[in-house]
Amino acid sequence: MNAGLKQGIDLFNGGRYWDAHEAWEHVWMPDRTGHDAGFYKGLIQVAAGCLHYSRHNRRGAVNKWRSGADYLRPYLPDHLGVRLSPLVATVDQFLDAMNPREWPKLTMPQIIQD
Repeated sequence: MNAGLKQGIDLFNGGRYWDAHEAWEHVWMPDRTGHDAGFYKGLIQVAAGCLHYSRHNRRGAVNKWRSGADYLRPYLPDHLGVRLSPLVATVDQFLDAMNPREWPKLTMPQIIQD
């Protein structure tokens, strides 16, 4: 696992979603079309969704979580030492929970490393 990926995971798990987004973007930007591009883009989008959720922005959270999960699906169940299946399953549950009019009380996920 590279240092940028690890740093982003630690930041994400600490609830620092914007900082995690930035850490992963530094790893993703030099190789935006490479094999792992969708993986990093998915993590970035999921983190952005968590940030939007924390700001009570339903549309932003739903859009980013949906696109993030879709980017991560091709890399399931694990990729680069990250257990993606639990993260994607949680995001899918969040998307279902965001349908009602009431604001759901969600506990943000943790990224599990192998």
